[in-house]
Amino acid sequence: MNIPGAESVRWHEMKSYQSRLAKGQVWKTRIAQIEIVGLGKRMIHYRITKHLGVKRVSAQISGIQAMEDYLRANQAVLITGISNN
Repeated sequence: MNIPGAESVRWHEMKSYQSRLAKGQVWKTRIAQIEIVGLGKRMIHYRITKHLGVKRVSAQISGIQAMEDYLRANQAVLITGISNN
């Protein structure tokens, strides 16, 4: 699933839950970038880095609702769309 113009999509502009968070997405906030590594029913695995491309960052786990709240509060912008893997 590709999101047209994904580089300019803001969190609050996305309509359905299914298109909000998905494996492979990279969200940018003022302080850091968050890469979605995996998505379960209630939990999300992600990497948070201050610079895109840093590979030696361990994956963290959080609740999906907590991540949605964080992205909304920090006005996150989707810079990389959904992975096909």
